[in-house]
Amino acid sequence: MNSLTHRFLALFCAGLILLVGHTRLAAQQTGAVPTRDQVEEQYTWDVTDLFESDEAWEEAFDKADGLIGGFDQYEGQLGKSGKTLLAALKHGEKTYLLFERLYSYAARKRDEDLGNTTYQAMVQRMQGLSTKLASATAFINPEILSIPDKKLQRFMRKEEGLQLYDFYLEDLRRSKAHILPKEQEELLALAGEVTSGPGNAFGMLTNTDFKWGTIKDEKGNDVEMSRTRYYYFMESGDRRVRHDAYRELYVPFEGHINTMNALLTTQIKRDIFYAKARKYDSSLEAALDGPNIPVSVYNNLVNTINDNLAPLHRWASIKKRVLGVKELHPYDTYAPLFPEVEKKYTYEEAQVIIKEALKPLGDKVQLILDRVFAERWIDVYENKGKQGGAYSAGIYGVHPYILMNFDGTLSSVFTLAHELGHTMHSYLSNEAQPYVYAHYATFNAEVASTTNEALLMDYLLARAESDAEKLSLLQKYVQNIRTTFYRQTRFAEFELAAHQLVENDEPLTHEVVNKLFGEMYQKYWGPEMVVDDEEALSWSRIPHFYLNYYVYTYATSFAASQLVARRIREEGQPAVEDFLKFLSSGGSDYPIELLKIAGVDMSTPASIEATTAKMNELLDQMEAILARK
Repeated sequence: MNSLTHRFLALFCAGLILLVGHTRLAAQQTGAVPTRDQVEEQYTWDVTDLFESDEAWEEAFDKADGLIGGFDQYEGQLGKSGKTLLAALKHGEKTYLLFERLYSYAARKRDEDLGNTTYQAMVQRMQGLSTKLASATAFINPEILSIPDKKLQRFMRKEEGLQLYDFYLEDLRRSKAHILPKEQEELLALAGEVTSGPGNAFGMLTNTDFKWGTIKDEKGNDVEMSRTRYYYFMESGDRRVRHDAYRELYVPFEGHINTMNALLTTQIKRDIFYAKARKYDSSLEAALDGPNIPVSVYNNLVNTINDNLAPLHRWASIKKRVLGVKELHPYDTYAPLFPEVEKKYTYEEAQVIIKEALKPLGDKVQLILDRVFAERWIDVYENKGKQGGAYSAGIYGVHPYILMNFDGTLSSVFTLAHELGHTMHSYLSNEAQPYVYAHYATFNAEVASTTNEALLMDYLLARAESDAEKLSLLQKYVQNIRTTFYRQTRFAEFELAAHQLVENDEPLTHEVVNKLFGEMYQKYWGPEMVVDDEEALSWSRIPHFYLNYYVYTYATSFAASQLVARRIREEGQPAVEDFLKFLSSGGSDYPIELLKIAGVDMSTPASIEATTAKMNELLDQMEAILARK
């Protein structure tokens, strides 16, 4: 084949890819949501890396069940010798490794279509197996803690291989006051399947049972609403479309408000139950003690943000002025101020942009990205019944998987970069760490993802070709701070307040919750915002409230990532090396200590205030450009 023919075919194939991407994008936003079998295979993840088939999964499930039974041989024996203790720990690793792979396969298949009862049943069986595993291993921690310190130290010196578990055992002994006797640990383990009910019910209700009607898009076409499409419509330049989508989203939530309130209240009572059972003073203390995060860090975040709401109020004022509206409403918060430069991206274009933006992180990251895209680690587009939102799930010994609902907006490009950050973190930690230290704490979980977003924004801003494009990107940067920093802190403040109400035996009716959530929304956005009734019940659609004090980590991680990205810009390779070392550290130390590897100390107010100052700096740039127009 001559070079001219080769080049023509290459361009032709590239054109087909772009055409498919644009056609698919159009299908995503008009008409009906596609079914799973209408999505091309190249845009779906390949779960055969986990198990070749459902039959192979069943065989492995039986094997895992047998491994769980194998813990019996170690009960009552851990204090007899270092050899026995090491063997028990190794048996635990082998069992949990297989369990993770089993669960990941079931969960990935379920998330392709939440209405598929086969995979719903698989996940339920895994939840049952999880309870059985927790019950079978309930003796381990109490038994290790019963070994006298000097005897355990002798085990560590004499038994080669136990030294690996030094930090694990140190951390276990730190939590000694909250580890219960074996019988009580077993009872808590048996309760696990029941106490996961609120979160499971929330997911099924909102992803499968809720039905939405249609709205008219910008061209007057009837478009079926969904939770995923909501975010697309919120970025519409047509205020009528935003208003209609906003109202339509809340119809099923308002219609089931008592059920949603019961689910949230039960989840909070679950958190409090476990805290009391383990002898903590509060649910917050219990949630933060696992990764050894002081309660003062959480309170510092909320208090520092409350002292620095002025940048968000300033943003509300600018937004109202540029939009030219008499009243600013919640459905205006995602509205583009500069729609003339709004772009749409194919999935393939997003890949190229992200790879270029992350080049400062070096060749190793580029190779990881190549594998992610080429080996189908990502499930790209929305389909009927698919899990909403986006996530990255790391599996030790295999590779991470990313769920996306890519819609072609700039926000979706940033979401892809975000999830790739999680994937990089999981991949590097799994590669560098033994299984016992491969899993990083939630406190550090969002640092890589939001650092990726910061580097992507730097890349796009540096290549802005006009004031209008720069304004659009500055708006996106401000929106990132607003959603990931201010909004998640507001959620964290709400979550703490709701838990404290229940801990103080005060009623948590939906009227109380609506009032609490609505007033916080008003406080954060300031006097320019008119809070609609729908926004007061927005708490009912937030899945993170079923994750026991998780949301604050978005805000702390975002603040940390801004400092990491600044170091990379200013210091170059030394900062990159520190960042990659941090990403490779997994859970080998306490998260606050590991973050210091990347040059960040999250125990100080200054680390939070740096992001509020950054927002003011961005608004200064925005207003300077607007003044020239």
